[in-house]
Amino acid sequence: MQNGAFLRVISPTKEIAVTSDNDDELAVLTREIADKVTYVQSQTILIEVLGRDGHDVSDYERELAKERSGLATRIARQFRLLEIASANEGPETAASTQG
Repeated sequence: MQNGAFLRVISPTKEIAVTSDNDDELAVLTREIADKVTYVQSQTILIEVLGRDGHDVSDYERELAKERSGLATRIARQFRLLEIASANEGPETAASTQG
């Protein structure tokens, strides 16, 4: 996305101003998502092992469901920002990146 580019997009709840700040948010979201995926995967394995050993894992499963929900929310936000950035680039920029 070009610096200084400004596009207003109407979302169901508010307007979103697309600027270079969204590039920063995308970078942060990408790191957060990667970290959260690793965390969810490791917790899933731990819960499976504890469950096989006979431990009550219902509380852990509820917490893991909350983590997954938060991850899904972050992924949805990342997807929305990517859509906005893609629309802002225009067809000539998108065509040049497709090899």
